[in-house]
Amino acid sequence: MGLPCFWNNLIEITPNMDYNIGIMKYIDVKEAADRWGISDRRIRLLCNEGRIDGAIKLGWSWTIPADTPKPRDGRVLRKFRTLDIRPGTVDVDALRGLMEKVHIDASLPENAGFRTVIRSSIETMLASDGIAVDDRDARSILSGRVVSHVPLETHLALINARSVLFSFCAGMEKWCEKDAREMHVRLMQGIDDLGSGSYRKGVAVYPARPGENAPVGVQMETMFLQYENSWRNYEGITSAVLLYAAVLRIQPYAEYSSLYSYMLLAGELMRNGILPPLFDKGSENEAKAAFSLAVKRGNYEDFTHFIERRIHDSYKVMLDV
Repeated sequence: MGLPCFWNNLIEITPNMDYNIGIMKYIDVKEAADRWGISDRRIRLLCNEGRIDGAIKLGWSWTIPADTPKPRDGRVLRKFRTLDIRPGTVDVDALRGLMEKVHIDASLPENAGFRTVIRSSIETMLASDGIAVDDRDARSILSGRVVSHVPLETHLALINARSVLFSFCAGMEKWCEKDAREMHVRLMQGIDDLGSGSYRKGVAVYPARPGENAPVGVQMETMFLQYENSWRNYEGITSAVLLYAAVLRIQPYAEYSSLYSYMLLAGELMRNGILPPLFDKGSENEAKAAFSLAVKRGNYEDFTHFIERRIHDSYKVMLDV
């Protein structure tokens, strides 16, 4: 099995194609397929979707921790899927007109209007997570200065979140569970390096059905299965709203749930060439009311329209600068 030379001192090849990286034992795709009774092609697809924990891509081949459990069958996960919902409608023509005026590309982080949208939205999401930060302090921190009366963790949350959101400008093909977990790792860098990317124990904060008690990990895997099979093919705002509402409902991590959810929303929108919504402190109550209606009744009409209006606000800021 051909491996890059820099792994030579870390990997011990064994006759059955198992090998060790550090102290962890890994297997290749063929052995995983034999163990789990599924095809090599299916294993590679699951790896690409981030549904096999710990899988690492070395060149063209995937390596998998030997103790990783078999991924859950999609047919089993279906019973945990989100109930039938009414996502609402979007004025596609108006949106296209705005998208023609502002393009998502690598130069966007240099735009003053875009930086305002991102800073305001991060501040608002931090406030929703119980972390108040003054706008003047946020500006100072994001310009590279240390504000002595603001906790270090807040400095890191602001900087890390903006860094992740700026990185979306370079483009991305789609989301998968692995990408979303890596985004949490980046958000928590320097805040909680050991626990980052690990789902909290427990169940969804807002279950899709009364009495539903599927673990958070199952809920997230189900969410991304739905995204892969249908949501990602919807119009951009619709797919983003469905992801956003689902992760708000589940709240997969114990801290920064509002900020993390916004980052996922922004990533899906920007993947589709759409600016992320401008969230400010005056929008919190409207957002909560629209989300509550969506969760209770499966009617996402108001929630979709709220996000759509906030996206239009982002374009106004961009075009007025």
